[in-house]
Parts: sequence; C-alpha cells; structure tokens
Amino acid sequence: MIRLENIGLHFDGKQIFDGLSARIPAGAKVAVKGESGSGKSSLLRILLGFEPSANGKVYYDDTPLIPATAGLIRSRTAYVPQDLGFTVFRTTRELFYTPFRFKTNRRLMPDKEKVAEILEQFALPADILERGIKAISGGQKQRLLLAQAVLLEKPVLLLDEPTSALDEANRVRVAEYIMQLPATVIAATHDDRWIRLSDMLIDLDEQGKTLAK
Repeated sequence: MIRLENIGLHFDGKQIFDGLSARIPAGAKVAVKGESGSGKSSLLRILLGFEPSANGKVYYDDTPLIPATAGLIRSRTAYVPQDLGFTVFRTTRELFYTPFRFKTNRRLMPDKEKVAEILEQFALPADILERGIKAISGGQKQRLLLAQAVLLEKPVLLLDEPTSALDEANRVRVAEYIMQLPATVIAATHDDRWIRLSDMLIDLDEQGKTLAK
C-alpha cells in the first residue's frame, strides 16, 4: 500500500495543490487527472522523493519516504517520464538495456524471447533495437520505454502521460496490457480511456479529491 498524508506542493510562492491524502492498495490502477500546471507530473516526482518543494508524508507500506529510504523505494519503482528526449543515448539498444545493467536490476535482464514477446505485444518492429534513437518515432520511443518498465517487474509503476504520443490503436493496446499487470500503477494522464480503466482517480482540479471507481 502507498499512503499519501496531507501532501502539498508550492512553487515560487504559489500553491499548486494542498492537503492531498490517499490510500492506494497494492495492485491498484490509479489515474491522476488535472489541467496543465495542476501538478500531475510533480506528484509522481513527490512519490519518488525528487520534489523538494513538497510537504506532507508518503509511505510505502509502513516505510516513510525519507532520504534514508529513498534509494530502496526507488529500486522497487519503475518510472517513465513525459520527457522522451534522452539525447545521452545514441541507440535504442543502449536506451532499452541500460536499466538492466544496474546492480539492483541485473537479475532481471530479459532473454531474447522475452524481449521479442513484449516488442510484439506493443506493436514494435522486431529490429527496433538495432536502430538509432533518431530513427524511431516519438510513439515508438514511448512504447519502448513502457515495455522496458514492464520487463523490470517492479511492484510500482509511475507513468507520466504514458499514451500521449500514441495513436488510438496503440493507446488501447498499451492501456489494456498495463491494466492487467499485478503492479500498482499510478499514471498522470489526460487519456479518457486510461481514466475509465483505472480503479481510482486523483483529481487535482478538485483539490486532489480521490475517488474509488
């Protein structure tokens, strides 16, 4: 379970949201809704301990998210950001496999069959890992990162606008696949389909009102 207790975010003296509390059961699928500037992306960063201007408390089960525990909590979380620039990587293979080379993830290195299966599931070309970063589209890059996150097999997935670069067919494909995973999934999204498929909704336009669906 993830618990948010009286979370608030202020930036340059402006209150973005305040008093946000929620209890997210293990395995729940949560959509975070709100207009641009409402703090959706920042809420995901708060859940990772990356947002210094936030107040309140976050717990993963009974473990508080504090500097001393942040590394452990992040090791159990897969995060797909909205910014898909990644200019540091030259090839899609480098982009895709880098997280699996980290010490905490080495045991999760997928074999060729598992990679081929997830690429097919997300309608990605079989040879996409042989291409340069600039040779793939934004939608392909987004699906590749979502496939990577799935293969990392973390108990928590934090996804920032996970279908923003996808066409309708791939939005359906990706949403339906991710919703059947056992992981807790928290997604900042404008996608009506994703919101409908979710178990819970955190509406930042309504002062962080949390609704079980």
